[in-house]
Amino acid sequence: MSDLMKPQPFEALLGWIRRELETRGEAFGIPEVLFFRPAAHAPYRTEFLGERLGTPVGPAAGPHTQLTQNIIAAWLTGARFIELKTVQIMDELEIPRPCIDLEDEGYNVEWSQELRLEQSAWEYIKAWALVHVLRRVLGFEEVPFETIFNMSVGYDFAGITSPPMLRFMDRLQDASSELSEIKGIIREEFPELADIEIPARVTSSVTLSTMHGCPPDEIERIAAYLMEERGLHTFVKLNPTLLGYEEVSRILHDALGFTEIELKRESFEKDLQWDDAVAIIRNLKALAKKLGLTFGVKLSNTLAVGNWKGALPGEEMYMSGRALFPITVNLYWRLAREFDGDLHVSYVGGVDALNVAQVLRTGALPVTVCSDLLKPGGYGKFRQYIEEIQRAMSEAGASTLEEFARDGLPALEELALQSLKDPRYKRAYFRFGPPKVESE
Repeated sequence: MSDLMKPQPFEALLGWIRRELETRGEAFGIPEVLFFRPAAHAPYRTEFLGERLGTPVGPAAGPHTQLTQNIIAAWLTGARFIELKTVQIMDELEIPRPCIDLEDEGYNVEWSQELRLEQSAWEYIKAWALVHVLRRVLGFEEVPFETIFNMSVGYDFAGITSPPMLRFMDRLQDASSELSEIKGIIREEFPELADIEIPARVTSSVTLSTMHGCPPDEIERIAAYLMEERGLHTFVKLNPTLLGYEEVSRILHDALGFTEIELKRESFEKDLQWDDAVAIIRNLKALAKKLGLTFGVKLSNTLAVGNWKGALPGEEMYMSGRALFPITVNLYWRLAREFDGDLHVSYVGGVDALNVAQVLRTGALPVTVCSDLLKPGGYGKFRQYIEEIQRAMSEAGASTLEEFARDGLPALEELALQSLKDPRYKRAYFRFGPPKVESE
């Protein structure tokens, strides 16, 4: 046994999928009954970043978007916006174990990729090739591709503009060399699939993640570089600390009852402040408009808290999951008011099947998920997500996502206020009891 991720060759992955489909009616352990079957007239299909998007949901950048098979599992079950795991120049990290605790609200102490940059690029390119091939294998070719890959980079200007990181971004913007190698494998080992076209450009968008305490001018400088020099649609991930210590404490401790979670005032004081964030967003919105690109914010990052449980190593951990939802959606509401609703928001933070349609109704796009997918049910939950979105749209009489979000600001206000009262976001809420068994 090993705790190290071991990438598999393209031919091994495609052979693995085909054998499982033929012998057991599943792929990577996911039964075909949970596969997403694209429909040409589905109301949630939309346009995003100048491309078609088959569903408005997908996995957020996280531990579950590092390996090719993770990405394929998400795509098979309906994810059509794929956020690739954040990469950085430091790619020989020793990840502490255990690094994730999802007994209830989520906690983690891992913050970057577990693979080398070279390996990460290959995993993402192999996944890109496989989703094109699988459309033929699964009989989906009659429906447009409608899948968007989004790369995620961090954490400072020096690292992002270093030669290894530039090489990584170059490869995802033009993977001709790698795809030539993959096409050679397909011709040799899977000749019946050799005529499938695979575009060389894996992604045209990026999400920027910066470390806590990154100076405002550096955040703006990196985002401007990604748009001006790389030509990428750009999202800047913001931290929940932007709401301020008092407001986060009021929500987390007073409204929700998570009194045991330790907030550190210094984390809020050294992080990006409200006025600086507003100025950065205004400047980058103007720049994107000038360049003909999309700029938006990603809401939100995890919340740094004290290690009150002691289940993970270290003094600090990063909170996610249901406790983060009311914080993130109230940050979203405050920013939306600041910009009179004219702000593109890519949403993550406490999303599950019961609130995904509510978030889409506010106008956020896309909606991505991490913690909920790391719990029992995994990627198969996307089926329920999509069913709930379609049901909510039908009840609203909306034939498109644009129609569904036509009252975005009022819907956002309602959701922000409701989240502070909804019992299922409160500490005491365990509908079926804590998700634990006594035995080891």
